Amino acid sequence: MRGKKAILLAAAGAALGAALFRLYLGQTPLRTAVRRLSGLRIAAELYRQEKGSFPRDYSAVLSEGKLEAVPPLKLRGRLSCSRVVGYPELKPGGTGCWGYVADPASPDFGTVFVDSAGKDPQGRHWTWF
Repeated sequence: MRGKKAILLAAAGAALGAALFRLYLGQTPLRTAVRRLSGLRIAAELYRQEKGSFPRDYSAVLSEGKLEAVPPLKLRGRLSCSRVVGYPELKPGGTGCWGYVADPASPDFGTVFVDSAGKDPQGRHWTWF
């Protein structure tokens, strides 16, 4: 009986360790994140070409059918996020989600970016992409 408990505890500990590793140290692979970012940008551009201007809220891109769903983004030390946060300028708020410059007065209006002040695995700021 003790042997079975030890095996169950070891298995539970391993599962918990893997979950914690994925939560805190795991992240979307860089190529995948950049590919998803490109998809978000293309969808916004398709909206702009059809409507004549970028939307003030990125959700309009979804409601107009230019993108089926916001893809997930998982940055190291953060939970996975599948939303786009609007900002008045290209200045990350550090949510770990996707960011969008939603102010038409901004020179960066319509820019989609990774909302993180951190760096990617290769040491570049996420906003560099």
